[in-house]
Amino acid sequence: MTLTVLHSGTQTLIMDAGRPGHRHQGIPGGGAADKLSFAIANHLVGNRWDTPALECALGGLHIRFEKNHIIALSGAQMWSQNQGLNLPLNKAVPVEAGDILTMSFTRAGCRAYLAIAGGIEAEPFMGSVSTYMPAKLGGLDGEALKTGAVLRIGPKQDEPQSLPKGHTPILSNHVVLRAQQGPEWEALSDSAKRYLFTTPFYATAATDRMGTRLKGDQLTLENPVNMTSSPLLPGSLQVPPDGQPILALVDGHCTGGYARALQVIQADLWLLGQIAPGAAISFRRSLAEDAAAVLKRKNSFYADLIPGFSF
Repeated sequence: MTLTVLHSGTQTLIMDAGRPGHRHQGIPGGGAADKLSFAIANHLVGNRWDTPALECALGGLHIRFEKNHIIALSGAQMWSQNQGLNLPLNKAVPVEAGDILTMSFTRAGCRAYLAIAGGIEAEPFMGSVSTYMPAKLGGLDGEALKTGAVLRIGPKQDEPQSLPKGHTPILSNHVVLRAQQGPEWEALSDSAKRYLFTTPFYATAATDRMGTRLKGDQLTLENPVNMTSSPLLPGSLQVPPDGQPILALVDGHCTGGYARALQVIQADLWLLGQIAPGAAISFRRSLAEDAAAVLKRKNSFYADLIPGFSF
């Protein structure tokens, strides 16, 4: 026993890099909703980038450490304290046996990642310990952590690291996503095409790891789309009959039957994990060749810092 959950918060999950390759079986890749912040937290404590860590959504997590550890927080800006002293984001810090970490409300973003040197130990399923709650897979019994849960920490992997200037993710409560036209783009009316790239939408309370229902200008279809269920990916923006779009997130369905208007580019998918209820969301047009160039630059930027990581 090296860590005890005193208060589980809004939603705290054990996460790693996910279980890709099973969408044909109806199981999304999942894993950390914000892959970049997750990787940075692990890097700071000397773990491999894909080592299991805790994903805390919207704050409220209280943890007691039963042994001395090195920890790091990255992602959403939460007022976090250890023994009443403020903790910095994106920096490795030591904690001692008996210390209590508290994570309060979120000021910007939605999810913070707590990495501990050695990583969280859990039973893998299909090669991953990531929690997928709709099917109760991974984590602890496939559920969010509960008050009183006890977690084990693995052996130390490497020495703590620092984060060079310019590598810190910038988060805001106005999330800007670059996107390409989706397969059913041409079915949209001219006004809907204009709204998508000129006016912001707002994430409603119906927001979780599966997706977010957006509120904004009503999107209409020029022609009704009669389609069977088709492939759906994280970052797919669907337009249902009521005209209020749905943005698929990391645990979203593998197929869907609504018109797919946009697809968020791969380099920006990490931002989907930081969409909190009430956040503003704007879409910016991206051409295929631009998306490929952006992805190449971003992967190159972090490649030397975090071995094996890519967006």
